[in-house]
Amino acid sequence: MVYINPYDISNSAKEIRIIGTPVNTILDYTFGSKQLCRILSLAFNMIHTIEVDAFRNMYSLKELHLNNNRISSLPTGIFDHIDPSQPLVTNIYLQNNRLTSLSLGLFSRLTRLTYLDLQGNLLGTLSQDLINDLGGIDTIFIGIPIGEVTYNIFNITISTKRKYTLATKLSTQILKGYMKSWGAP
Repeated sequence: MVYINPYDISNSAKEIRIIGTPVNTILDYTFGSKQLCRILSLAFNMIHTIEVDAFRNMYSLKELHLNNNRISSLPTGIFDHIDPSQPLVTNIYLQNNRLTSLSLGLFSRLTRLTYLDLQGNLLGTLSQDLINDLGGIDTIFIGIPIGEVTYNIFNITISTKRKYTLATKLSTQILKGYMKSWGAP
């Protein structure tokens, strides 16, 4: 197990970038004393395990970069420490991992999340309930072959079992175009 020693990082750091290392595990409270950190980038590492309290006490966090790792799942409750009345997280980058599913409620406390990048994962289904968790999101980058999408954003439910690749940028306007191409009114 290769992990990050939290004592090697200043508690007053506003931006933490740990990129291109053999780190493979993010332990509980690794960043617990980094309360001023606004941007945490753990991209291009070997991360496959993130413990549920890894980001606890990161009250100022706005951007989380976990792209280009080996993450196959995110623990349920990983964002439960965030106060939904004062959330700051706006951008999460999860592209090019090994995610196969996202648990319901995973993003429900991130009420200011506006950008989520899921490109290059192994997701099989995106459910309506998961999309509802994303509330006011502006942009979801998917760009992956998925087996089924169920989506109800304009009071129309779309469900398909055929294989296809969604556009790289899936915004509400682009989604509306896809819905029309699928025969929705």
